[in-house]
Amino acid sequence: MLTQNNLKYSIWKIPVFFIKSLLIFIKLTNAGALIPLSKSNSVSSKLKLIIKIINFFLYKNDKLNIGIKLFNCLTKLGPGYIKFGQVLSTRPDLIGIEISDHLKKLQDNVKPFSGLIAKNIIEKETKSLINDIFISFDQIPIASASVAQVHTGILKNGDKVAVKILKPQIEKLLFNDFQFFYWGTKCIELFIPKMKRLKLSKTLKVFFNISLIELDLTMEASAADELAENFKNHLNYRVPKIHWDLTTKRILVLEYIEGTKIDDIYNLNKQKHNIEKIIKVSTEIFFLQVFRDGFFHGDMHPGNIFIDKNGVLVPIDFGIMGRLKNKDRHFLALLLTYLLDKNYKKVVEIHAEANMLGDDISYEQLAQAIRAISTPILNKPIGEVSLAKLLGQILGLSKTYNIEIQSQFSLLQKTMLMAEGTARQLRPEVNMWELSRPLINKWINETDDPFQILEEWIHKNKIILLKIPEIIDKIDKFILKK
Repeated sequence: MLTQNNLKYSIWKIPVFFIKSLLIFIKLTNAGALIPLSKSNSVSSKLKLIIKIINFFLYKNDKLNIGIKLFNCLTKLGPGYIKFGQVLSTRPDLIGIEISDHLKKLQDNVKPFSGLIAKNIIEKETKSLINDIFISFDQIPIASASVAQVHTGILKNGDKVAVKILKPQIEKLLFNDFQFFYWGTKCIELFIPKMKRLKLSKTLKVFFNISLIELDLTMEASAADELAENFKNHLNYRVPKIHWDLTTKRILVLEYIEGTKIDDIYNLNKQKHNIEKIIKVSTEIFFLQVFRDGFFHGDMHPGNIFIDKNGVLVPIDFGIMGRLKNKDRHFLALLLTYLLDKNYKKVVEIHAEANMLGDDISYEQLAQAIRAISTPILNKPIGEVSLAKLLGQILGLSKTYNIEIQSQFSLLQKTMLMAEGTARQLRPEVNMWELSRPLINKWINETDDPFQILEEWIHKNKIILLKIPEIIDKIDKFILKK
């Protein structure tokens, strides 16, 4: 089985990786990957000049849309690159709406493997003939993404189901991509020592570990089951039913969801769904997953969230899930609150309290630096404020102010970017963080309640507490014996 340690590479692979990196850079540049950067206001004039020179020699300026070229390029490069494209597709503010629309196809429209191979995998995994399981099985997939594709079928009991099947050789392909990415992060840390504070290689290991879980569909089923348990009493959010008797490491059988993708605004309006309610519920769900449960959907792109005929949000694809400890949730809640309040001294204080700052750091200078990067973002119209982007900017200060980067927030930041991107597509003028602010403040007050803290401590240590009388009795016997 693959582990994080497998990312270590032999010395002989270094020249191969170096050549590979040059070829990939040429392919991406040829497809127009640097064009959005050349038009970005956040890029310096010197860097823009360098990009223009590179594009002059490498960019293939034909009539084909850049989004189409990038889609084709990323799908040919491999599953790791497809995942990167999926994240970019949620950021039309960075890459443009047209490119974003094309990259969205990476969420469920990647070239599939044949239906005959899919049938063979199902029969091998279940040790049953396909006709003994299904009344009907559609060999043409309804979706195909980076690591798996989905077929529909009707079980013998009449239930319509979605059957998720891992792609052949996907473990090897994904491992090769991540090992190459790991080498890239190590090179950055070696040649740019200041970048070590970003912990790029450690963060990559976190994502690799998450991807390993994604390659075991019984783990995905378990994650879906846990999420369903957390929201069993929520009226506007439900998780599809898992058919455990047919689920294995390579196939996942779950309830088929009839619904509309959350970013399909035209059909949502046509079906007379309440867009404002969808945004409000989405924000609440995000808050409850991150802060209440510390267990959140880590791949929240629009292709993974459906709205059923009753307006209920139904998530799919539970391969990437994130967890946060209570102390991390508390830090994040305070950080978001202080940023929205523009209380930059408090932002620095909570970093210090979390032991994330070096001893020689000037708190006043750091607060001023955070103000400098926060003001342009927070002073934008309310719908354009991106706390996820701001968090990224704060992380960027790590090299200057010796901030210890916490790798557990990496997946969360990616999820925040996706959530913001989706909310912005539904209603550009809405800020999901202002909507969640009352919930965050309420949660902070409750977690700071000393009686609740004591109650939680007792609950966590109840097994030890129940053994106290037994321990005292043993001590008494020991003393009497002496």
